[in-house]
Amino acid sequence: MSDQASEHVIVHTAPSFHAAKIVAGLLQSEGIDALVPGDGLVDEFGSAQKLGTGNVVVRRADSERALDIVAAWESRSGGEEAG
Repeated sequence: MSDQASEHVIVHTAPSFHAAKIVAGLLQSEGIDALVPGDGLVDEFGSAQKLGTGNVVVRRADSERALDIVAAWESRSGGEEAG
């Protein structure tokens, strides 16, 4: 796999960190290695980072499939996210 294919890109920005975790879980259930940056932060700074929006990132090679999955999920859920 090339360096560019393994590079991580943002495929979704959720209104909250916790909503981003839900979307990442959806993608993981479809076999895509998705993560929410900052998930492992546990100190005060890390907690503050979780107060705003949350980005979901995947490998560039998985991005088109991930975008399709997120779009289908949003259309089924009416575009509303828990946040």
